[in-house]
Amino acid sequence: MYYDQPTFTGLPFDPKTLTFAEDFASSFYALNLSALPSTLIESELFGHRRGAFTGALQDRRGWLEVCPPLGTVFLDEIGDLDASIQVKLLRVLQTRTFQPLGDTTDRHFRGKLIAATNRDLSRALQEGHIREDFYYRLCSDLITTPSLQEQLRESPEVLRELLVFIARRVADNEAESLAKEVETWIIQHLGRDYPRPGNIRELEQCVRNVLVRQEYRPAQPPPLSSHEEFARAFTNGTLTADELLRRYCTLVYSQTGSYEATARRLQLDRRTVKSKIDGLRM
Repeated sequence: MYYDQPTFTGLPFDPKTLTFAEDFASSFYALNLSALPSTLIESELFGHRRGAFTGALQDRRGWLEVCPPLGTVFLDEIGDLDASIQVKLLRVLQTRTFQPLGDTTDRHFRGKLIAATNRDLSRALQEGHIREDFYYRLCSDLITTPSLQEQLRESPEVLRELLVFIARRVADNEAESLAKEVETWIIQHLGRDYPRPGNIRELEQCVRNVLVRQEYRPAQPPPLSSHEEFARAFTNGTLTADELLRRYCTLVYSQTGSYEATARRLQLDRRTVKSKIDGLRM
């Protein structure tokens, strides 16, 4: 997922003065959880007392304490958060209280807590990486950001706007002509339906590559093995009954190495199994 300047503030707006009750930029505290070790994350969030750990030479107020009532603490990559910190944040979500490292006095958090991740938290929950109680406390409101491919499928004209925006960073006065050149190259060589797995970051690299090399070659995923190809085709329901039998007989034969063993496992005649084996897919 791609995150730029957040647009949701939740700040009261005064229609008479046409201003917000508080400056958004000065009350927004962002923390990338995947870039820091657990000890440092705790210190950044909860603060610490002098001597709480090696290197803690003085007291430090954490962002949960510094954040004003109308402020926001933004936790990026929440899916990478260690389970021990999930427990402590669960307490913040439930009681709005926390304790700095090395202290036993409760402090109060009165701001908002917003989290983001590019991971499937429902799957992480099933696999045990995310605590169930933490997940359901955290997900009081859920916003799913569509991929760049989905956005462009719905509004193709946005591609030119994005290209101009990116081009201004690298070409300034020639942004319009560069954006037009990149758009033409994309349509001719990648097509409008290109999936763009790298989202906006990949689009940025495409602009830079076309500017410097007059081309962009996206990374190619490794080819699927015959087993992976079979699994995908089976899941997508694109195989005929005869193709399904051929592929499955070939798969089992690659495991048993014997027509007889394959026939016994599939409860088929040995001659039928032999006629269905596809040697090119083994």
